[in-house]
Amino acid sequence: MSIPLRTLTLAGLLVFSPWAHADAVSDLKSALNRLQGQTPIKGQVSIKSESRQNEGKDDARVDQGAAQVAFDDSPQGLRLLYPQPLLMRAQQEDAAKDANPKAKTPTVTGLSSLDHQDVRQMTRAADDLLRTLNRSTFKNERADTWQGQAARVVSFDVPLREPNKYAKKFSNVLEVWVAADGTPLAARQTQTMSGRAMMVISFEMSATEETHYTVVGERLVAVRRHSQSSGEGAGEKGKQSRQLQLELAS
Repeated sequence: MSIPLRTLTLAGLLVFSPWAHADAVSDLKSALNRLQGQTPIKGQVSIKSESRQNEGKDDARVDQGAAQVAFDDSPQGLRLLYPQPLLMRAQQEDAAKDANPKAKTPTVTGLSSLDHQDVRQMTRAADDLLRTLNRSTFKNERADTWQGQAARVVSFDVPLREPNKYAKKFSNVLEVWVAADGTPLAARQTQTMSGRAMMVISFEMSATEETHYTVVGERLVAVRRHSQSSGEGAGEKGKQSRQLQLELAS
């Protein structure tokens, strides 16, 4: 019995496809385990943030933050260095705030929203992503591209860390763009929640976070993380955005 040429052609494409016989989830987790190395890295991490309360009203409060600190992550540990000019600028802003409660304090605001956990999750990105995957449920996968490179997008449902008795509707989906060898290229997490508290106060919120990755030696590094969130409830409305950028020293 002869096999139709069309069947042979399809079989050949499957055999030579970089995704043939591949389990994208297993490849992703294998890559994350492989990329938890301690290749020394250092550079600068910068943050830009903006918070708007009572969004859309004339008396909306807007707080903006911006700061940059140096970091050094090696087998000896993670260190953050706050340069003296940055600390002096923060001190000047605090003094100005004492004299005028409406004075802007972008440096103080930026520094207050940047801590070691932010930097650790970026310099040790494989550990951070793997922990999320280990408590998540596989949803689906699809073919796609990332910056012109063939990729698979693997989607997961991420549960709440702790039950929320007020949440009536909740969704938290993580999508990871994966290269042929399982290396994560980017990730996007989208969360929505709505509910009612004390029977009379309804609320809803949404948040999106996008992360871009690169590999340095045996270490996965998140070089960019941008998050946006908004919420409404009890007559209040707010919106926040936050961008972290990692610049690696050569």
